[in-house]
Amino acid sequence: MKMLVFSDSHGRADRIADAIDLHKSNTDIVIFLGDGLSDIEYLKAGYPNIAFYEVKGNCDFFTGSTRSEQVISVDGIKIFITHGHLYGAKSRYESLTYRAAELDCSAAFFGHTHLIEDNIYDVYDKRIHLFNPGSIGYEGSYGIVNTSNGVLVTSHAKII
Repeated sequence: MKMLVFSDSHGRADRIADAIDLHKSNTDIVIFLGDGLSDIEYLKAGYPNIAFYEVKGNCDFFTGSTRSEQVISVDGIKIFITHGHLYGAKSRYESLTYRAAELDCSAAFFGHTHLIEDNIYDVYDKRIHLFNPGSIGYEGSYGIVNTSNGVLVTSHAKII
C-alpha cells in the first residue's frame, strides 16, 4: 500500500493537490495530520479512489466532530495518527511514543512541529516508528509511506 502523509497546510490546499496529482495513479491512502483540515475536506471529493484519514490540529477550530487522534491499520500495521500538540511534540517525543505503545501501535504519525522526523524509538518492549512529514504549507514537505509484509518504508518529498 502507498500512503501520502500531509500536515500543516495552513491554507495551501493547492500544494496538497499538486502532490496527490503526482502520485494519484498508485496512491491508496492520504493521511492528513491537522492544521488545515478545511483544505483536505475541500480536496477529498476530487479523489474518490483514495481513502482519506484525518485528525484535527490546534489551529482547526471549526471542524465539527473530527477526532484529535485515531488508530488505523494498514497491511497489518497499527499506526497512531495525531497532530502532536496534545503530546508536547514541539519539545520532546516521550508522551507521543508512550501513547503509541499504549495503543499497541508500531508507528506514530504526527505534525505540529513543521519539522521532518523519521526515527525509531524503543518504548517498553516495543519499537515505535515516529514519522512527521513536515509542513506542506510552509516548507512544501510531505511524506511517502509504503507498506510491504508488515514493514513501513518511509521517505519525504517536497513540492513548491
